[in-house]
Amino acid sequence: MRSQLTRNAHRRLLAGGPGAPPCPASVLSSYHARARCLAASTPSLTFTTPPRRTFFGVFKKPARELKAPDVPPGYEVLLQFRALEVEDARPPEREGLVTGFKEFFHHMRKRGGAAKIGRRISVPGSINSTQAFLAVRLLRHLLSTEGGGDSFTFADLKLILEIAVRPPRGKADNHLELVRLVYGETKRRIDHMRTIGLSEEEITQAIGISDRDQTTFFTYFITALTRFGASQEAVERMNDYQENLPKPSRVGPYTDDGFKVIQKANWMWMQVLRGLANEGLEDELIRSFSKLVKENGVKYLAGVHEILTTFYAERNRVEETKKWFSKPLFAGSINPETYMAVVRFALRNNEQEWLESVMEGVVNSKPTKQVWDVVFQWAVLAKGKGVEDINGMFKVMGSQKTEDPSRKLEPDGDTINSLISAAAEINNPYLAERFAMLGRELRIPPTIQTMLIQLDYRLDAGDMSGAAEVYGKLQKVVQGDEDVPVVNKYLRTLCASSQPPLERIISVTADLEHRHITLEPETTRSLCGVFLRFDQQFEVIDTLSLHTVSYSLEERAIVRQAMMDYITDRKISTARVWDCYQLLKQFFPETSTEERVRLMDSFFDRKRPDMACYIFGHMRGHGNPAQRPNSDIYVKCFEGIGRFPDAESLRMVHNMLKMDTTVEMNTKLYNGLMLAYAACGDPIDALGFWRDITNSREGPSYNSLAIVMWACELAPRGEETAREIWKKMVRMDLEIPKVVFDGYLGALAASGKAQEEVKKLIGEMERGLGLGYGVGVETLGVTFNAIPTMEGKNAFADWAKVEHPEVWGELEKTGRRETIDGPKYNIERRFEA
Repeated sequence: MRSQLTRNAHRRLLAGGPGAPPCPASVLSSYHARARCLAASTPSLTFTTPPRRTFFGVFKKPARELKAPDVPPGYEVLLQFRALEVEDARPPEREGLVTGFKEFFHHMRKRGGAAKIGRRISVPGSINSTQAFLAVRLLRHLLSTEGGGDSFTFADLKLILEIAVRPPRGKADNHLELVRLVYGETKRRIDHMRTIGLSEEEITQAIGISDRDQTTFFTYFITALTRFGASQEAVERMNDYQENLPKPSRVGPYTDDGFKVIQKANWMWMQVLRGLANEGLEDELIRSFSKLVKENGVKYLAGVHEILTTFYAERNRVEETKKWFSKPLFAGSINPETYMAVVRFALRNNEQEWLESVMEGVVNSKPTKQVWDVVFQWAVLAKGKGVEDINGMFKVMGSQKTEDPSRKLEPDGDTINSLISAAAEINNPYLAERFAMLGRELRIPPTIQTMLIQLDYRLDAGDMSGAAEVYGKLQKVVQGDEDVPVVNKYLRTLCASSQPPLERIISVTADLEHRHITLEPETTRSLCGVFLRFDQQFEVIDTLSLHTVSYSLEERAIVRQAMMDYITDRKISTARVWDCYQLLKQFFPETSTEERVRLMDSFFDRKRPDMACYIFGHMRGHGNPAQRPNSDIYVKCFEGIGRFPDAESLRMVHNMLKMDTTVEMNTKLYNGLMLAYAACGDPIDALGFWRDITNSREGPSYNSLAIVMWACELAPRGEETAREIWKKMVRMDLEIPKVVFDGYLGALAASGKAQEEVKKLIGEMERGLGLGYGVGVETLGVTFNAIPTMEGKNAFADWAKVEHPEVWGELEKTGRRETIDGPKYNIERRFEA
């Protein structure tokens, strides 16, 4: 779907009022905006040529079209609303907002499939933190305006909850707020129906959801609290909820419906316990479990056993892990996941002897097929068993008696996959290949999961030809998005090779684009690095267009930082980094002022003040006032021009300052202007800024004195102004820094008439006279360089060699350069405003 939003509209998204959270950085760029970006860039990014009609022109390859951003349906409505909200403008019609909102969430459901409320749900179809923030802003508006939430049915609200509880790829900063908003609306409606006297059956019919269960919304709410870092609140909510549940002591035996309610409550408590464990809240975890046992009659079953054992095992708490693992279950058997957590715990903590006794007990207890798979992994990870040993253990498993004599326990695809994973875990790709071959010998066909594991460990082993072979087979059988993580890893590995196979990389990205897969931000970063390296600007533009539009602020920052690093890399040519900057400016208008200043400084360091000042100009023209330059950034720009003069750039920036009503003039700004104008060969105007400083309430700083002395050195008859300033400093008994003293000597020497006075001052400097410093390389160098005639330079050099031979020798080591004003020593004079 091609974006219809203009570039300026997206830039407005980045503004925010005081105290507002960061605005979304998922900035969409239209085709025409990108074309303008390219046309404005350097020749290497210019894609148009003068038209010329020739006979052979009919055989030319047609110009490549840029790919349109893959924008989720309805997402532009969310973006547009936020842009207008930031500007305090009138929002679009309510009907269009509601339609776009629903369209976006219906699309996300189709993308990820129907999610189940449970321990594991699929990430595809989840929304990122920026999308959640936009949804909160729009939904809050819709619920608070005339008509309230009438535009949303209970089914609509359930769908929003279903999407909001899916864990995103990155941070989940705004998901819980969205869930609170939706759950609050459902609770308000249900409470209102109870207030007006509707029965529970009538309320259930009004809700109209298929499972006829009013607790569905509360279940989603608890899931969100435990998933997004608010498990302690979930405990409080569940305690309140528990008060209204039927209890045998009050109502006798449970009815069927009552039993189902109790079951669901216990299920939710398991989510709460798991959330407390994930957040590391040990005291609350144990307290809540003890209360459940005492008041709710919750038994120590496999689920609780897994949560508590895994909690301590992951933290390498040896005694606690053994305690909770060894605690007998009320019923059932230990989960395979718990056994695997214990295996890894024992290996990390050198508890192999204890682990062996545990595994012996497991083998003798007639384990299930899934537990046998754990035993096989233990044999590989802890005992170092090979293919032959594992094949023998298969026979032991097969000899185990089962409840159904007609069904033997046999290895299957899951068994082979677990063995391959174990071999990969100990970094033994050869053993992993042997297990894969064992599966073929046993006529166990490889599953998609087998191929995913193989691709992963071959990438780790650096076997790129083997990885390419598995990838080819995988693409023929994969149906969902289960291969996306490892294919992203495949792309990053290809990009990281010493000679990236460009055609292969483009082919893999084309496969993913055809499936409408959004790349991980780390992959996009790697791709952009390779495409920039090979001057593939079209590929960079397409990659950014297709993927960054769906990223959150944090995810976009990953890609943006890679481009920042590329631009500031001094080993890369200026033309290339300028091309990259044009793309950064186009696709990442949210780039902060600090980052833009870093870019500006990098081009100053490249001795390209014109490019640096263009970056400053782009900052000055930004649509978001918060990202425009302040007085300190103006000063940084003037300091850069002072180091690398460019009169035209100086006039441009100075004109911007004159028109900028948000910046008040101060001494640092006047210093910057004085420095820049002096560097650009206009010391007269520079001295005009000195007069502005002396007339201001703030007055001059020591930096002002150093700069004005340099301006006096450059200006005709500047020594007169320098003498006036010097006399005033002496009269005021100011402490005179060495850089100011050296500058005063330079101003006197530049007149060509005060050499004896200069020598006298240097002699006083040598004798100390309370200055706190003596003659240095800069003292002699500044003076020599300022003398206008060759005769004067030679005379001063002869005097300095006799009076200050050691310092003069150090000065000569710096080397000399020839200029139109005669020879000058290579001393660096760097001023700060």
